[in-house]
Amino acid sequence: MKRILIVEDEEVAREVLVQALELLGYKTLAAENGRYAKQILKHKPVDLILTDIYMPEVDGLELLEYVRSNGYNLPVVLITGFDATEAHQALKKYDRTSLLLKPFRLTTLKSVIESALNEGESK
Repeated sequence: MKRILIVEDEEVAREVLVQALELLGYKTLAAENGRYAKQILKHKPVDLILTDIYMPEVDGLELLEYVRSNGYNLPVVLITGFDATEAHQALKKYDRTSLLLKPFRLTTLKSVIESALNEGESK
């Protein structure tokens, strides 16, 4: 069973993502920002990171940079409901990075995650 790290500063949104992904058959870990996500990554293996971009302390783009610069070769899905310009730049800069725009449907979330996970297995 694949394990997904959800990084979202809004508690309700984080809980909804946890419940949705567990319904889809994934194990989940959750963090309220990138600082906590880094701690989880140091101690628990994950197969994919699903992270909001705009968060306090350490945002999703900083987390993505940390993940890549520390040799974690796992897919990262960036989530935003705001201007996605920075996210599109990150997609060009880093491999195995996807973008999910808010609001989204459960079917879209499932499709983006499955695609990101499958991309890594085919390489």
